[in-house]
Amino acid sequence: MSRLQPRPTSESSLTVPGGGNSRDSAGAIFTAGEPRVNKKQFDTRLAKTFSEEGKIALMDAYAGELFDKENYSEAAKIFSQALKLSKQPNVKAYFAGRIGVCHFSAGNDQEALKNLLKSKQLFEPDKPEFMSDMYGFVHFHLGSLYEYHGKVSSSLDARKVCEQYINSQEKDTQWMLYAGLSRNYEALGKHDEAIRYTQKAIQVLSDNDPGLSYLYESMANNYMGLQQYQEAIKHFSRVLELDPKFERRDEIQLRMADCYRHLANYRMALETYEKLLELKQITSKRKDMVWLYLKIAECYFRLESFEKSLLVALETLRRNPRNRLERTEARSYLTNSYYEMGRYKEAVEEGEQTLKLSKRFPNDDLFYMRMALSYHKLGDQKCFATYRALFRSMYREDGRNKYLDKLT
Repeated sequence: MSRLQPRPTSESSLTVPGGGNSRDSAGAIFTAGEPRVNKKQFDTRLAKTFSEEGKIALMDAYAGELFDKENYSEAAKIFSQALKLSKQPNVKAYFAGRIGVCHFSAGNDQEALKNLLKSKQLFEPDKPEFMSDMYGFVHFHLGSLYEYHGKVSSSLDARKVCEQYINSQEKDTQWMLYAGLSRNYEALGKHDEAIRYTQKAIQVLSDNDPGLSYLYESMANNYMGLQQYQEAIKHFSRVLELDPKFERRDEIQLRMADCYRHLANYRMALETYEKLLELKQITSKRKDMVWLYLKIAECYFRLESFEKSLLVALETLRRNPRNRLERTEARSYLTNSYYEMGRYKEAVEEGEQTLKLSKRFPNDDLFYMRMALSYHKLGDQKCFATYRALFRSMYREDGRNKYLDKLT
């Protein structure tokens, strides 16, 4: 999860009694056209301010300026001074929240959590000086912090609180909140809800916002989770349309190909897998491409291009895959293709070698069926019966059992 979060707006919602909005009160510190103050100037002006309300306003304004400059540690110190001077619970809650956001932005998660929870506990919505925007913003960061540490349910609960105050949040906070809620629901397997919140996030952004690519990717992934592969393809295509150089372009193309494969559109799946293979070869990303060759071998086989499937399987084995299941699957395509090419003796020889590696592997239904049929073609009824029984035990509901039962 990215640690980037929207920053609090430069217009703080803190209202200091008798002083109005703290940024408005900061006229004692900043005047139109005047450069921002340094620490020495701030200390001087703070020393000349005698009311607690005035000091709090100055501290809030100066700490906010430090935060905007990404000087989070100094900002947290100044906010802490203001917290000590504050008397009203909601004002104290505001400063505890600002301190928590500083630590979050600096990557100090333990301190961030401590102060954000303190802020949450201090806020009293039914009392004066309640700041709904800051209350929501505190829960926004709690949601992000919980998600970062794998606490999905806690993250969802915090974000749902922030959602209650969504209209008081800035645009960046709004779309990132909706996107975060979508991720929470996706992690919980609630893909419909995830899609609904991603749609909300998209509605917040403008048409040319770079964040749209990531949101459409999320939509596509959730449609895959719902096994709505046509919708998934449409949204993956939208990602590449918006950003042809998308950072996960390879993954997008792979998932699109997988969608085509689930739809039994092996021609489009093959074209997409081969396009991805070509891209990896151009960019010299040639390591770990065994899985891709296996996808291509399957597509050729499903398209009844058995010789090409055989050649791709041989190329896969030539690359000496380390993964045992990958080696097994590659060898299984030799058996499958030899059978379809009428080379039954070679089919069973390769098949027996395959089973020395593993008894179960991806697409092994194709393999066991053809092992049985190869032995039948060779007239070995004992081995045929053995593999027919194996196929039936593994795939009881497969309609091909009826065909095997008719063979003697």
